Amino acid sequence: MLTDIVWDLGASAVNLRWYVFGALIATAICQDVFNAAYLFWNRPRGIRIVGPSILFGKWWSSLRFIIGAPQLIEKGYKQSNSAPFAIPARESYLVFVTSEEHVREVENSPQDRLSFHKAMEDRLKLKHTFNGFETGPVDPHDSVPIRVLKTLLRMDIPQLRPKLQERIEETFDSCISHGKPILDGWTRISAFHFAEELSLRVNCRVIFGDNLANNEDFVQVAQKYHRQAVVAMLTSHYLPNWTDEYAVPGMMALGGAMKKVDNFLTAEVKRRLQDMQDGKKNIPRDGITWVIEASTGEKQQTVKRLVQQIFAIFFASAHQLPVLLMFAMYRLCEHPQYMSPLTKEVEDMLRLPEADHYKHLPLLESFLREAARYDPLDSLSVQRKVLRDFTFSDGSYVPAGNVICVPQQAVMRDARYYDRPNEFLPFRFVANQEEIDDVANQKFTDLKPHFYLWGAAKNPWQ
Repeated sequence: MLTDIVWDLGASAVNLRWYVFGALIATAICQDVFNAAYLFWNRPRGIRIVGPSILFGKWWSSLRFIIGAPQLIEKGYKQSNSAPFAIPARESYLVFVTSEEHVREVENSPQDRLSFHKAMEDRLKLKHTFNGFETGPVDPHDSVPIRVLKTLLRMDIPQLRPKLQERIEETFDSCISHGKPILDGWTRISAFHFAEELSLRVNCRVIFGDNLANNEDFVQVAQKYHRQAVVAMLTSHYLPNWTDEYAVPGMMALGGAMKKVDNFLTAEVKRRLQDMQDGKKNIPRDGITWVIEASTGEKQQTVKRLVQQIFAIFFASAHQLPVLLMFAMYRLCEHPQYMSPLTKEVEDMLRLPEADHYKHLPLLESFLREAARYDPLDSLSVQRKVLRDFTFSDGSYVPAGNVICVPQQAVMRDARYYDRPNEFLPFRFVANQEEIDDVANQKFTDLKPHFYLWGAAKNPWQ
Protein backbone atom coordinates (compact mmCIF):
# COMPACT_ATOMS: atom_id res chain seq x y z
CA MET A 1 0.00 0.00 0.00
CA LEU A 2 2.83 2.38 0.86
CA THR A 3 4.38 1.61 -2.51
CA ASP A 4 1.13 2.55 -4.23
CA ILE A 5 0.96 5.87 -2.35
CA VAL A 6 4.54 6.75 -3.29
CA TRP A 7 3.84 5.79 -6.90
CA ASP A 8 0.72 7.97 -6.97
CA LEU A 9 2.61 10.92 -5.48
CA GLY A 10 5.36 10.55 -8.05
CA ALA A 11 2.89 10.37 -10.90
CA SER A 12 1.11 13.43 -9.55
CA ALA A 13 4.37 15.34 -9.38
CA VAL A 14 5.17 14.44 -12.99
CA ASN A 15 1.69 15.47 -14.07
CA LEU A 16 2.03 18.74 -12.15
CA ARG A 17 5.28 19.55 -13.94
CA TRP A 18 3.59 18.93 -17.29
CA TYR A 19 0.64 21.08 -16.24
CA VAL A 20 3.01 23.92 -15.26
CA PHE A 21 4.96 23.56 -18.50
CA GLY A 22 1.75 23.57 -20.50
CA ALA A 23 0.51 26.64 -18.64
CA LEU A 24 3.74 28.49 -19.42
CA ILE A 25 3.49 27.59 -23.11
CA ALA A 26 -0.15 28.70 -23.18
CA THR A 27 0.78 31.97 -21.46
CA ALA A 28 3.53 32.63 -23.99
CA ILE A 29 1.15 31.96 -26.88
CA CYS A 30 -1.49 34.25 -25.39
CA GLN A 31 1.16 36.92 -24.85
CA ASP A 32 2.22 36.67 -28.50
CA VAL A 33 -1.37 36.87 -29.71
CA PHE A 34 -2.02 39.88 -27.49
CA ASN A 35 1.18 41.58 -28.66
CA ALA A 36 0.31 40.95 -32.30
CA ALA A 37 -3.12 42.50 -31.80
CA TYR A 38 -1.64 45.44 -29.88
CA LEU A 39 1.03 46.04 -32.55
CA PHE A 40 -1.61 46.09 -35.26
CA TRP A 41 -3.82 48.46 -33.30
CA ASN A 42 -0.90 50.74 -32.32
CA ARG A 43 0.86 50.73 -35.69
CA PRO A 44 2.14 53.98 -37.25
CA ARG A 45 -0.05 55.49 -39.98
CA GLY A 46 1.23 56.86 -43.27
CA ILE A 47 4.59 55.14 -42.70
CA ARG A 48 6.06 52.18 -44.60
CA ILE A 49 6.31 49.02 -42.45
CA VAL A 50 9.45 46.95 -43.09
CA GLY A 51 10.10 43.46 -41.79
CA PRO A 52 8.14 40.30 -40.98
CA SER A 53 4.45 40.02 -40.25
CA ILE A 54 3.36 41.38 -36.90
CA LEU A 55 2.09 37.90 -36.07
CA PHE A 56 5.76 37.19 -35.38
CA GLY A 57 6.57 40.72 -34.23
CA LYS A 58 7.62 39.80 -30.73
CA TRP A 59 10.15 37.03 -31.37
CA TRP A 60 11.02 36.66 -35.03
CA SER A 61 11.53 40.33 -35.82
CA SER A 62 13.41 40.91 -32.54
CA LEU A 63 15.73 37.98 -33.27
CA ARG A 64 16.17 39.09 -36.87
CA PHE A 65 16.84 42.65 -35.72
CA ILE A 66 19.56 41.55 -33.26
CA ILE A 67 21.25 39.28 -35.80
CA GLY A 68 21.01 41.52 -38.83
CA ALA A 69 19.88 44.97 -37.69
CA PRO A 70 22.10 46.95 -40.10
CA GLN A 71 20.87 44.95 -43.10
CA LEU A 72 17.20 45.20 -42.10
CA ILE A 73 17.48 48.95 -41.45
CA GLU A 74 19.43 49.44 -44.68
CA LYS A 75 16.64 47.70 -46.59
CA GLY A 76 14.02 50.00 -45.08
CA TYR A 77 16.21 53.05 -45.61
CA LYS A 78 16.65 52.35 -49.32
CA GLN A 79 12.95 51.62 -49.80
CA SER A 80 11.80 54.73 -47.95
CA ASN A 81 13.66 57.33 -50.07
CA SER A 82 14.09 59.72 -47.10
CA ALA A 83 10.53 59.13 -45.84
CA PRO A 84 9.96 57.63 -42.38
CA PHE A 85 9.77 53.82 -42.14
CA ALA A 86 9.04 51.42 -39.28
CA ILE A 87 10.18 47.97 -38.12
CA PRO A 88 8.08 45.91 -35.67
CA ALA A 89 9.85 44.92 -32.43
CA ARG A 90 8.63 43.11 -29.32
CA GLU A 91 5.79 45.32 -28.17
CA SER A 92 6.20 48.48 -30.23
CA TYR A 93 7.49 49.81 -33.53
CA LEU A 94 10.84 51.43 -34.19
CA VAL A 95 10.02 54.38 -36.42
CA PHE A 96 13.06 55.64 -38.35
CA VAL A 97 13.34 59.22 -39.60
CA THR A 98 16.09 60.34 -41.96
CA SER A 99 15.36 63.78 -43.40
CA GLU A 100 16.85 66.84 -41.68
CA GLU A 101 13.35 68.29 -41.33
CA HIS A 102 12.02 65.25 -39.50
CA VAL A 103 15.11 65.04 -37.27
CA ARG A 104 14.63 68.70 -36.28
CA GLU A 105 10.99 68.00 -35.45
CA VAL A 106 12.07 65.16 -33.18
CA GLU A 107 14.81 67.10 -31.37
CA ASN A 108 12.57 70.18 -30.96
CA SER A 109 9.75 68.19 -29.40
CA PRO A 110 9.49 68.46 -25.58
CA GLN A 111 10.57 65.55 -23.39
CA ASP A 112 7.06 65.07 -22.08
CA ARG A 113 6.03 64.09 -25.61
CA LEU A 114 9.11 62.45 -27.14
CA SER A 115 11.32 61.24 -24.30
CA PHE A 116 14.98 60.28 -24.53
CA HIS A 117 14.94 59.25 -20.88
CA LYS A 118 12.04 56.82 -21.29
CA ALA A 119 13.64 55.30 -24.39
CA MET A 120 16.84 54.64 -22.43
CA GLU A 121 14.93 53.31 -19.42
CA ASP A 122 13.22 50.76 -21.64
CA ARG A 123 16.36 49.80 -23.51
CA LEU A 124 18.90 49.77 -20.67
CA LYS A 125 16.64 48.95 -17.68
CA LEU A 126 18.38 51.77 -15.81
CA LYS A 127 16.67 51.29 -12.47
CA HIS A 128 17.83 47.69 -12.18
CA THR A 129 21.22 47.85 -13.92
CA PHE A 130 22.42 51.23 -12.61
CA ASN A 131 21.93 50.40 -8.94
CA GLY A 132 18.51 52.06 -8.65
CA PHE A 133 19.32 55.12 -10.78
CA GLU A 134 16.25 56.84 -12.23
CA THR A 135 15.80 59.86 -14.44
CA GLY A 136 13.03 62.32 -13.68
CA PRO A 137 12.40 65.00 -11.07
CA VAL A 138 15.72 64.57 -9.24
CA ASP A 139 17.61 65.88 -12.29
CA PRO A 140 15.09 66.48 -15.10
CA HIS A 141 17.50 68.37 -17.37
CA ASP A 142 20.59 66.17 -16.78
CA SER A 143 22.38 69.10 -15.21
CA VAL A 144 24.71 66.87 -13.16
CA PRO A 145 26.23 64.78 -16.00
CA ILE A 146 26.31 67.82 -18.30
CA ARG A 147 28.32 69.86 -15.78
CA VAL A 148 30.57 66.88 -15.00
CA LEU A 149 31.42 66.11 -18.63
CA LYS A 150 31.28 69.51 -20.31
CA THR A 151 32.83 71.66 -17.59
CA LEU A 152 34.60 69.92 -14.72
CA LEU A 153 36.22 67.14 -16.74
CA ARG A 154 37.51 69.59 -19.34
CA MET A 155 38.96 71.86 -16.67
CA ASP A 156 40.94 69.00 -15.12
CA ILE A 157 42.14 67.26 -18.30
CA PRO A 158 45.62 68.92 -18.27
CA GLN A 159 46.46 67.55 -14.82
CA LEU A 160 44.97 64.16 -15.68
CA ARG A 161 47.03 63.62 -18.84
CA PRO A 162 50.29 62.44 -17.19
CA LYS A 163 48.46 59.83 -15.11
CA LEU A 164 46.42 58.68 -18.10
CA GLN A 165 49.61 58.33 -20.13
CA GLU A 166 50.99 56.16 -17.35
CA ARG A 167 47.86 53.95 -17.37
CA ILE A 168 48.03 53.56 -21.13
CA GLU A 169 51.69 52.50 -21.05
CA GLU A 170 51.01 50.04 -18.22
CA THR A 171 48.12 48.50 -20.13
CA PHE A 172 50.20 48.15 -23.30
CA ASP A 173 52.96 46.37 -21.37
CA SER A 174 50.52 44.11 -19.51
CA CYS A 175 48.51 43.05 -22.58
CA ILE A 176 51.61 42.38 -24.67
CA SER A 177 53.29 40.41 -21.87
CA HIS A 178 50.20 38.16 -21.67
CA GLY A 179 49.89 37.79 -25.45
CA LYS A 180 50.93 34.87 -27.65
CA PRO A 181 54.43 35.22 -29.13
CA ILE A 182 54.63 34.51 -32.87
CA LEU A 183 57.33 34.87 -35.53
CA ASP A 184 59.89 37.66 -35.83
CA GLY A 185 59.33 39.10 -32.36
CA TRP A 186 55.62 39.84 -32.89
CA THR A 187 52.98 39.10 -30.26
CA ARG A 188 49.34 38.28 -30.98
CA ILE A 189 46.71 39.82 -28.67
CA SER A 190 42.96 40.23 -28.92
CA ALA A 191 42.12 43.69 -30.25
CA PHE A 192 38.85 43.81 -28.37
CA HIS A 193 40.40 42.58 -25.11
CA PHE A 194 43.12 45.21 -25.40
CA ALA A 195 40.62 47.99 -26.21
CA GLU A 196 38.35 46.89 -23.36
CA GLU A 197 41.22 46.69 -20.88
CA LEU A 198 42.66 50.05 -21.90
CA SER A 199 39.25 51.74 -21.67
CA LEU A 200 38.61 50.14 -18.28
CA ARG A 201 41.92 51.32 -16.80
CA VAL A 202 41.58 54.85 -18.16
CA ASN A 203 37.93 55.17 -17.11
CA CYS A 204 38.63 53.87 -13.62
CA ARG A 205 41.34 56.49 -13.13
CA VAL A 206 39.23 59.35 -14.52
CA ILE A 207 35.95 58.45 -12.81
CA PHE A 208 36.95 56.74 -9.56
CA GLY A 209 40.39 58.22 -8.81
CA ASP A 210 43.65 56.65 -7.72
CA ASN A 211 42.35 55.02 -4.55
CA LEU A 212 39.93 52.73 -6.38
CA ALA A 213 41.77 52.59 -9.72
CA ASN A 214 44.83 51.16 -7.94
CA ASN A 215 42.70 48.54 -6.19
CA GLU A 216 42.81 45.52 -8.50
CA ASP A 217 39.87 43.85 -6.75
CA PHE A 218 37.71 46.88 -7.50
CA VAL A 219 38.87 47.16 -11.12
CA GLN A 220 38.02 43.53 -11.82
CA VAL A 221 34.61 43.71 -10.19
CA ALA A 222 33.86 46.95 -12.09
CA GLN A 223 34.57 45.13 -15.35
CA LYS A 224 32.34 42.21 -14.29
CA TYR A 225 29.55 44.64 -13.42
CA HIS A 226 29.58 46.16 -16.90
CA ARG A 227 29.47 42.74 -18.58
CA GLN A 228 26.69 41.48 -16.29
CA ALA A 229 24.63 44.62 -16.89
CA VAL A 230 24.90 44.23 -20.67
CA VAL A 231 23.83 40.57 -20.47
CA ALA A 232 20.85 41.45 -18.25
CA MET A 233 19.78 44.25 -20.62
CA LEU A 234 19.96 42.06 -23.71
CA THR A 235 18.25 39.10 -22.05
CA SER A 236 15.37 41.25 -20.83
CA HIS A 237 14.53 42.23 -24.41
CA TYR A 238 13.27 38.68 -25.02
CA LEU A 239 11.08 38.56 -21.92
CA PRO A 240 7.65 40.12 -21.39
CA ASN A 241 7.81 43.65 -19.96
CA TRP A 242 6.05 42.61 -16.78
CA THR A 243 9.03 40.39 -15.88
CA ASP A 244 11.47 43.34 -15.76
CA GLU A 245 10.82 44.01 -12.08
CA TYR A 246 11.86 40.44 -11.24
CA ALA A 247 14.09 39.04 -13.97
CA VAL A 248 16.58 41.92 -14.34
CA PRO A 249 17.15 42.45 -10.57
CA GLY A 250 17.44 38.67 -10.25
CA MET A 251 20.11 38.47 -12.94
CA MET A 252 22.07 41.36 -11.42
CA ALA A 253 21.82 39.85 -7.93
CA LEU A 254 22.93 36.47 -9.26
CA GLY A 255 25.98 38.05 -10.89
CA GLY A 256 26.75 39.95 -7.69
CA ALA A 257 29.16 42.51 -9.16
CA MET A 258 26.84 45.52 -8.92
CA LYS A 259 26.45 45.10 -5.16
CA LYS A 260 30.23 44.87 -4.69
CA VAL A 261 30.82 48.02 -6.78
CA ASP A 262 28.12 49.75 -4.73
CA ASN A 263 29.95 48.86 -1.49
CA PHE A 264 33.26 50.20 -2.82
CA LEU A 265 31.70 53.43 -4.13
CA THR A 266 29.56 54.09 -1.07
CA ALA A 267 32.60 53.90 1.20
CA GLU A 268 34.64 56.16 -1.11
CA VAL A 269 31.85 58.75 -1.50
CA LYS A 270 31.35 58.92 2.28
CA ARG A 271 35.09 59.36 2.77
CA ARG A 272 35.22 62.10 0.12
CA LEU A 273 32.23 63.94 1.63
CA GLN A 274 33.83 63.81 5.08
CA ASP A 275 37.13 65.16 3.74
CA MET A 276 35.29 68.05 2.08
CA GLN A 277 33.34 68.78 5.24
CA ASP A 278 36.58 68.80 7.25
CA GLY A 279 38.07 71.30 4.83
CA LYS A 280 40.93 69.07 3.75
CA LYS A 281 43.07 70.31 0.90
CA ASN A 282 44.16 68.37 -2.17
CA ILE A 283 40.83 66.62 -2.67
CA PRO A 284 41.33 64.25 -5.64
CA ARG A 285 40.13 65.62 -8.97
CA ASP A 286 38.12 62.78 -10.48
CA GLY A 287 34.59 61.76 -11.35
CA ILE A 288 33.56 61.23 -7.74
CA THR A 289 34.53 64.77 -6.80
CA TRP A 290 32.97 66.19 -9.97
CA VAL A 291 29.63 64.47 -9.30
CA ILE A 292 29.62 65.79 -5.72
CA GLU A 293 30.40 69.33 -6.92
CA ALA A 294 27.81 69.22 -9.71
CA SER A 295 25.03 67.89 -7.48
CA THR A 296 23.42 71.00 -6.04
CA GLY A 297 19.87 69.85 -5.32
CA GLU A 298 19.00 68.33 -1.95
CA LYS A 299 17.90 65.03 -3.46
CA GLN A 300 20.95 64.97 -5.71
CA GLN A 301 23.30 65.18 -2.71
CA THR A 302 22.34 61.98 -0.88
CA VAL A 303 25.06 59.33 -0.81
CA LYS A 304 22.76 56.87 -2.56
CA ARG A 305 22.01 59.25 -5.44
CA LEU A 306 25.67 60.26 -5.81
CA VAL A 307 26.65 56.60 -6.12
CA GLN A 308 23.87 55.94 -8.64
CA GLN A 309 24.99 58.90 -10.77
CA ILE A 310 28.57 57.59 -10.75
CA PHE A 311 27.25 54.18 -11.86
CA ALA A 312 25.47 55.82 -14.81
CA ILE A 313 28.53 57.81 -15.93
CA PHE A 314 30.80 54.77 -15.64
CA PHE A 315 28.50 52.56 -17.71
CA ALA A 316 28.17 55.21 -20.41
CA SER A 317 31.95 55.65 -20.58
CA ALA A 318 32.60 51.90 -20.74
CA HIS A 319 30.10 51.32 -23.53
CA GLN A 320 31.39 53.12 -26.63
CA LEU A 321 35.11 53.81 -26.20
CA PRO A 322 36.44 50.22 -26.47
CA VAL A 323 34.45 49.49 -29.64
CA LEU A 324 35.59 52.71 -31.32
CA LEU A 325 39.20 52.03 -30.30
CA MET A 326 39.03 48.45 -31.60
CA PHE A 327 37.70 49.49 -35.02
CA ALA A 328 40.22 52.34 -35.24
CA MET A 329 43.03 49.80 -34.69
CA TYR A 330 41.56 47.47 -37.31
CA ARG A 331 41.39 50.25 -39.89
CA LEU A 332 44.95 51.35 -39.09
CA CYS A 333 46.15 47.77 -39.64
CA GLU A 334 44.28 47.64 -42.96
CA HIS A 335 45.76 51.00 -44.03
CA PRO A 336 49.31 51.11 -42.57
CA GLN A 337 50.30 53.86 -45.02
CA TYR A 338 48.52 56.34 -42.74
CA MET A 339 50.62 55.45 -39.70
CA SER A 340 53.50 57.70 -40.72
CA PRO A 341 51.55 60.97 -41.25
CA LEU A 342 49.50 60.40 -38.09
CA THR A 343 52.63 59.73 -36.03
CA LYS A 344 54.38 62.78 -37.47
CA GLU A 345 51.41 64.99 -36.66
CA VAL A 346 51.43 63.88 -33.01
CA GLU A 347 55.21 64.26 -32.72
CA ASP A 348 55.06 67.76 -34.20
CA MET A 349 52.28 68.69 -31.80
CA LEU A 350 54.30 67.52 -28.79
CA ARG A 351 57.12 69.92 -29.75
CA LEU A 352 54.77 72.87 -29.32
CA PRO A 353 54.37 74.71 -26.00
CA GLU A 354 52.28 72.62 -23.61
CA ALA A 355 49.44 75.15 -23.76
CA ASP A 356 49.00 74.31 -27.46
CA HIS A 357 49.01 70.53 -27.08
CA TYR A 358 46.10 68.55 -28.57
CA LYS A 359 44.50 71.66 -30.09
CA HIS A 360 45.53 71.11 -33.70
CA LEU A 361 45.42 67.48 -34.88
CA PRO A 362 43.41 67.61 -38.13
CA LEU A 363 44.57 64.21 -39.41
CA LEU A 364 43.84 62.39 -36.16
CA GLU A 365 40.49 64.16 -35.82
CA SER A 366 39.58 63.06 -39.34
CA PHE A 367 40.81 59.49 -38.81
CA LEU A 368 38.70 59.02 -35.67
CA ARG A 369 35.64 60.62 -37.23
CA GLU A 370 35.92 58.38 -40.28
CA ALA A 371 36.39 55.29 -38.06
CA ALA A 372 33.19 56.19 -36.22
CA ARG A 373 31.34 56.83 -39.49
CA TYR A 374 32.49 53.57 -41.06
CA ASP A 375 31.86 51.34 -38.01
CA PRO A 376 29.37 53.04 -35.68
CA LEU A 377 28.74 51.32 -32.36
CA ASP A 378 24.96 51.38 -32.76
CA SER A 379 22.63 51.33 -35.74
CA LEU A 380 20.33 53.77 -33.92
CA SER A 381 20.69 57.32 -32.66
CA VAL A 382 18.46 60.18 -31.45
CA GLN A 383 16.13 57.69 -29.76
CA ARG A 384 12.84 58.96 -28.33
CA LYS A 385 9.90 57.09 -26.80
CA VAL A 386 6.55 58.52 -27.86
CA LEU A 387 4.64 59.44 -24.68
CA ARG A 388 1.84 61.25 -26.51
CA ASP A 389 0.68 60.64 -30.06
CA PHE A 390 2.98 62.48 -32.47
CA THR A 391 2.29 63.70 -36.00
CA PHE A 392 5.07 64.91 -38.31
CA SER A 393 4.62 67.91 -40.58
CA ASP A 394 4.04 65.61 -43.57
CA GLY A 395 1.15 63.88 -41.78
CA SER A 396 3.04 60.73 -40.71
CA TYR A 397 1.43 59.60 -37.44
CA VAL A 398 3.14 57.70 -34.59
CA PRO A 399 0.93 56.53 -31.68
CA ALA A 400 2.16 56.67 -28.09
CA GLY A 401 4.21 53.69 -26.94
CA ASN A 402 6.38 53.45 -30.05
CA VAL A 403 9.97 54.66 -30.46
CA ILE A 404 11.30 57.20 -32.96
CA CYS A 405 14.99 57.15 -33.90
CA VAL A 406 17.54 57.88 -36.64
CA PRO A 407 19.22 55.01 -38.57
CA GLN A 408 22.67 56.51 -38.18
CA GLN A 409 24.67 53.76 -39.89
CA ALA A 410 22.45 53.82 -42.98
CA VAL A 411 22.65 57.63 -43.12
CA MET A 412 26.43 57.62 -42.73
CA ARG A 413 26.76 55.12 -45.62
CA ASP A 414 24.58 57.20 -47.97
CA ALA A 415 26.27 58.35 -51.20
CA ARG A 416 24.15 61.52 -51.15
CA TYR A 417 26.06 62.71 -48.08
CA TYR A 418 29.44 60.97 -48.36
CA ASP A 419 31.57 60.40 -51.43
CA ARG A 420 32.44 56.69 -51.82
CA PRO A 421 30.59 55.91 -48.58
CA ASN A 422 31.55 52.23 -48.45
CA GLU A 423 35.26 53.02 -48.52
CA PHE A 424 37.32 53.92 -45.47
CA LEU A 425 38.94 57.27 -46.30
CA PRO A 426 40.88 58.31 -43.18
CA PHE A 427 41.46 61.93 -44.25
CA ARG A 428 37.95 62.44 -45.61
CA PHE A 429 37.30 65.32 -43.20
CA VAL A 430 40.53 67.28 -43.72
CA ALA A 431 39.71 70.60 -45.36
CA ASN A 432 42.76 70.69 -47.62
CA GLN A 433 44.39 67.33 -48.21
CA GLU A 434 47.25 68.93 -50.17
CA GLU A 435 48.25 71.01 -47.15
CA ILE A 436 47.85 68.67 -44.22
CA ASP A 437 48.69 71.42 -41.72
CA ASP A 438 45.39 73.08 -42.54
CA VAL A 439 42.60 72.80 -39.98
CA ALA A 440 40.22 69.86 -40.11
CA ASN A 441 36.97 70.63 -41.87
CA GLN A 442 35.17 68.72 -39.15
CA LYS A 443 36.51 67.64 -35.79
CA PHE A 444 35.73 64.27 -34.27
CA THR A 445 33.35 65.81 -31.74
CA ASP A 446 31.63 68.25 -34.13
CA LEU A 447 27.86 68.01 -34.45
CA LYS A 448 26.88 68.00 -38.12
CA PRO A 449 23.88 66.84 -40.17
CA HIS A 450 24.17 63.22 -41.37
CA PHE A 451 26.68 62.38 -38.59
CA TYR A 452 24.65 61.28 -35.59
CA LEU A 453 27.27 59.56 -33.43
CA TRP A 454 26.75 62.22 -30.74
CA GLY A 455 23.00 62.56 -31.26
CA ALA A 456 21.23 65.57 -32.74
CA ALA A 457 22.71 69.07 -32.79
CA LYS A 458 20.32 70.60 -30.26
CA ASN A 459 20.73 67.90 -27.61
CA PRO A 460 24.07 66.10 -28.04
CA TRP A 461 24.47 62.69 -26.32
CA GLN A 462 20.72 62.15 -26.73
